[in-house]
Amino acid sequence: MLLMDSGGSMDSYSSLCASLFQAVSKSNHFRDLKVYYFHNCIKTHLYTTPRISYRESLKTDWVLNNLDGEYRVIIVGDALMDSSELMGSGYFAYKRDVPSGLQWLRRFKERYRHLVWLTPEDNDSLANTFWGESYLILKREVDMHTLTVENLTSVIKKLMVAR
Repeated sequence: MLLMDSGGSMDSYSSLCASLFQAVSKSNHFRDLKVYYFHNCIKTHLYTTPRISYRESLKTDWVLNNLDGEYRVIIVGDALMDSSELMGSGYFAYKRDVPSGLQWLRRFKERYRHLVWLTPEDNDSLANTFWGESYLILKREVDMHTLTVENLTSVIKKLMVAR
């Protein structure tokens, strides 16, 4: 399963992400590739196109409940956002029953044990900035790598042999 951040700060990486999608689609490593999109962090809905349109979405719970836990998951995103969006104190904070982006990520980690996050750039230099706080939180939560050909090859090998 490929989950890709779309829009906002990821716009400058759209051609890189399109190339990644094409390469993954053409590879014979994945017998049942599912591709979904999100904006900044996983939330209540995932999207079937990079446009992030509600009409082209499905509930994240549906993915968690219907796609086998043996799926290997690659998340692609810069991990840069207002940390309140990730931690749940932002836009939907008034709705207590809506999980935060971090809670959704943890649900994915529980369901899909083989999960990695690829960032278009090494954002360690942004660690002490407003946007970098979310990057540090996510880097502590998941196996995170910079998106290079070498890292992508290594990550795919690691995911394919994982039991």
